[in-house]
Amino acid sequence: MSQTIAVYNFKGGVGKTSTTLSLAHSWSRSFKVLVIDCDPQANLTQALSDQDHANTLFTYTRKFLHNEQPELKPVEIHPYLHLIPGDYKMAEIESNTEFISFGHVIFYKLLSVIRCNYDFILLDFPTHFGVTVKSFIANINSILIPATAGSFSVSGFKKLLSYLSSVEKEKPLEILGIFFNQFRKNTLFHQKIVREAEQELGHLILDQRIRESIKVSEANGQIESIYGFTDQSAVAEDFLKLSDEVISRMNRVNLNDAINQIEKQEIKTR
Repeated sequence: MSQTIAVYNFKGGVGKTSTTLSLAHSWSRSFKVLVIDCDPQANLTQALSDQDHANTLFTYTRKFLHNEQPELKPVEIHPYLHLIPGDYKMAEIESNTEFISFGHVIFYKLLSVIRCNYDFILLDFPTHFGVTVKSFIANINSILIPATAGSFSVSGFKKLLSYLSSVEKEKPLEILGIFFNQFRKNTLFHQKIVREAEQELGHLILDQRIRESIKVSEANGQIESIYGFTDQSAVAEDFLKLSDEVISRMNRVNLNDAINQIEKQEIKTR
């Protein structure tokens, strides 16, 4: 049974797609990985493939809505990395009455068909906390939260946890942690934000930071892995260390634990 992990924050510009890509490339060196592009902008799909795709998350979702059983054929990027492409039409399906009512059932069926074929399934979510995001959250194991020091706030993180806890699930969602992306270690402001986050949120903050680097955008633009784009890339090393740390954090903290931890910390500081 695969680990299903969403990379999500309802703030834009925090590097959700670049994180999904880098983790997928890292893990697919040793594990079989599927990435699902849930964002109508389909930036993840464009970073992995320059082809047009007849079968996308939208076409599969539409067939499930029509009570069909589509044959799922993810795109092979390489033997250990596959993709279910994104599609701008996923923005339209958000207002479909049947999808609003049964989206969680549809994505349960989709994931049930393919879970056994992969070690990891990574989902790149859109920023909007809409039906697509809620329906997938109802059916996945874990969430990894990227943040940037320039836009991070503890109150915003608490609001995100509140949103996540509003989704009905059989088992609590695992919180793999928050990590800081596009980090400038020599900037006093960034250092201050991270220190405050660690004081407030403790072990919910991952140790690994991802330094700010233009090489991430350059690699994505040329449809290359950050690991193959340059022989000696500090940011590639950052992502490798993050991928190892994320694996070490699995099955440790669920959503309820995270909320309780924050509430206890608030009591201590009153």
